[in-house]
Amino acid sequence: MPIHVTCDSCHSNFNAPDGTGGKRAKCPSCGSVIVIPTPPPKEEEVFEAEMAPAGGFDDDDFEIEAPVETPSTDEPRKPCPMCGEQISINAIKCRFCGEIFDPQLKKQARISSSGEDEQLGVFEWIIAILCSNIGCIVAIVYIIQGKPKGKKMLMVVACVYVITFIIGVIIGVFQEVQNAP
Repeated sequence: MPIHVTCDSCHSNFNAPDGTGGKRAKCPSCGSVIVIPTPPPKEEEVFEAEMAPAGGFDDDDFEIEAPVETPSTDEPRKPCPMCGEQISINAIKCRFCGEIFDPQLKKQARISSSGEDEQLGVFEWIIAILCSNIGCIVAIVYIIQGKPKGKKMLMVVACVYVITFIIGVIIGVFQEVQNAP
């Protein structure tokens, strides 16, 4: 049986599939995050719960968790655009999903997390020097991915090409000198 849902933002009505009660979803009309209400239990389920056998179990057999209380603050809140959780209206990072909202902080976090992508590893050095054509392709892929080591690898490949060209010219000149009468 579908669950009737009304969006708090745009007040549009729609039906959610059975079993989705309590979950978060995006409104098909406006895209805001809403919580699908939990339907009340059916009469049969209530009747069965009341008629459960009383013998064999007491309150000590069940662990009852206390509800987690969220600290009440007077600070205004807004839903996180990524996960929909309520966060401070002045938040620069969501405490639930970790999304960073400040563009400068986001850029700085991206740079600091890419520290392992700045240095070429042994594998990249071997490919760049011994297999320059493949190294060039790998470097271009790294550049497309936004990894700083892509530019470094491309420079190594270019240097290998230049050195190989210079060595080839020198060998060619020596061969001409030897073959000259």
